[in-house]
Amino acid sequence: MSSFRIKNIGPIKDTGNVSLTHVMLIIGEQSSGKSTFMKILCYCRWFEKKVMIGDYKDLKEFTVNDFLQPLISFHRLTDSFFGDSSLIEYHGEALNIVVNGVKNISLSVTEQFETVRHNTKLSYLPAERNLLSVIPELDAKYRSSTFDVMFNSVIEFNEANVMFSEKKPLKLSILKGMEYYHEGHADYVRFDEHHAPITLEYMSSGVQSTVPVSLMSKYLCEVTGAPSKRTPQTAKGGFSSDFSSDFERDRLSYYNYPQLFVEEPEQHLFPQAQANLIEEILFNQLQAFQKTNQMGYVFMTTHSPYVLSVINIFLLAGKLKGMGTLSDKVEKITNVAIAPNDMSIYSIENGKFVSRMDSDTGMIGGNYLDSVSEVMSDRFNKLYRMYVNEFAKK
Repeated sequence: MSSFRIKNIGPIKDTGNVSLTHVMLIIGEQSSGKSTFMKILCYCRWFEKKVMIGDYKDLKEFTVNDFLQPLISFHRLTDSFFGDSSLIEYHGEALNIVVNGVKNISLSVTEQFETVRHNTKLSYLPAERNLLSVIPELDAKYRSSTFDVMFNSVIEFNEANVMFSEKKPLKLSILKGMEYYHEGHADYVRFDEHHAPITLEYMSSGVQSTVPVSLMSKYLCEVTGAPSKRTPQTAKGGFSSDFSSDFERDRLSYYNYPQLFVEEPEQHLFPQAQANLIEEILFNQLQAFQKTNQMGYVFMTTHSPYVLSVINIFLLAGKLKGMGTLSDKVEKITNVAIAPNDMSIYSIENGKFVSRMDSDTGMIGGNYLDSVSEVMSDRFNKLYRMYVNEFAKK
């Protein structure tokens, strides 16, 4: 299993050694380091992919600056996030990355590199994704001096939206009957084929934030098993296009599984819509798995206790399906079931990561779920007691 650790970078003091599961959720207050963790992890996963398909053949040529500056530029971090005590430590199936401070870097392929190297499709959806929906032809208006995560999102959005037309719309999970499609140079939402469509820029903020997530989640599912745009034949490292077997060719020239990184999928959504969207994301991941028999990855940050609650439902469904006799009944209640070993949940407390999975139940600890609303409940109880006392005097 791949693992990841960062220390003393931005607001993060130490994540500890974090094992990468197929579904990972990070919860924490604003500016606690959730996005910092996600961005650096995504960059390491992307860098490993580039090495696997041959874009970086001679790793000895890489300096710390060669590694850090594209990360800082692409994900819009700042140089001040990194110092002499900073650490990035990534151990993947195919690649090891260790960055100590701002002067030392070690890059090495694993012993099983040749047998495990493969191709994968990654997508990162930042919290600012509303811009994709609210500004028409953003790709023509958004100009960046460097190729950053927002500009990349624009490109991916425009690659994905052409899959859905007026006759073949994308059904949105957040509200029954709501559909999205792209026609000409515009994006539309309609409640069903009998209602007049509305351009996406005039829809609610929740719809604007949700469409890119639904769109990319479905797109990643659709391209799984399809030819990759970047293959060993076109890689900068000049790997040979001769393969010893069809299997080797396919795992390097086709997308084996998707990796989706989403900041705050719950943005501007009613609790039930949040639950529907999380289920949609995970269901698409399972659909991709059925194509290649290789499980993808979903990494999410959140502020929402409702997201934790719906994840617990899927974990319980996974436990019930694991018992072997209740699968049919479980599937009538939910399309998604997560095995406990495939899930990890962390909160960030004072710059450090704390696992919120209960080792005994294989679910999110009930005490933590209760503590999310504990402060508000305590305030309410104090005020309510004051109200009762005053009412009793009358």
